[in-house]
Amino acid sequence: MKLRNPHSEQDIVAAQIVGMNGKTVTVKTETGQILRLPLTAKHQHDQIFLASLKDIWHAQIWIPVNRQLKKLFHYDWLLDPAPVKA
Repeated sequence: MKLRNPHSEQDIVAAQIVGMNGKTVTVKTETGQILRLPLTAKHQHDQIFLASLKDIWHAQIWIPVNRQLKKLFHYDWLLDPAPVKA
């Protein structure tokens, strides 16, 4: 049995935010697929995070999302973010 990798390249797609409410972010992928991404309780109460999403929405910036897991990434297009050197 082969397990599916949740971070495989076909699951990571470019999307633009097309709507937001208190609990979800709605995005549209390059192929026109509409995804509703649930926000965690922490993100629902994080005013800076929500303001950032609204800025991304209004600027129509393409962001990476995991289509399979229906999640936003905490980092850009890199699969493994580079470690921060102190």
